[in-house]
Amino acid sequence: MPTMRIVHVVDDEPDIRRALALMLRAAGIETRVYGLAEEYLAEVSINEPACVLLDNRLPGLSGLELLKRFSEAQSEAAVIMMTGHGDVPTAVLAMKLGAFHFVEKPFDSQGLLDIVEEALSRAATIHDLQAEAREFRARRGQLTPREGEVFDLLVEGLSTKAIASQLGMTARTAEHHRAAVFRKFDARSISHLMRLALRPK
Repeated sequence: MPTMRIVHVVDDEPDIRRALALMLRAAGIETRVYGLAEEYLAEVSINEPACVLLDNRLPGLSGLELLKRFSEAQSEAAVIMMTGHGDVPTAVLAMKLGAFHFVEKPFDSQGLLDIVEEALSRAATIHDLQAEAREFRARRGQLTPREGEVFDLLVEGLSTKAIASQLGMTARTAEHHRAAVFRKFDARSISHLMRLALRPK
């Protein structure tokens, strides 16, 4: 099962948590449940690109208040707000705070599963992008200062000859640094190297 196929259910009603867990697990989705927003915050980083089924009316920190915390942290979590007391202003506020979707109880099981699958897809994409960004930073950190200069000029599109001229080195030395950059990034071509450099960091 892919790592990101996890849904966090935050609802103070045990019957709702149980029913959602059964439905999601039957669909092959790992589920973790919490009775309070505070329990979720104690166990999961707010910056994790998670999929969260979040009840609006919770004792203590409310669903909307937790959603506001996600928003303030610029979290990439895909939050699906749930409520049995839905109204248009609440839905609008939830969406303004960055909710991925807004659903009312009782919900249609298949409709909710479709929304969850969309949210999981988004969370997985973000997770992959973050992993790629970490790998890029790690590889960039392996370059010597001179290799870093060569790398920057390579992704600007300069030829080895032009790089040598700009950095005041021989063409052979520039080629040596170029080869080191390619090796440390495991790049197959200059276009591959440029794609790596242009990905979101």
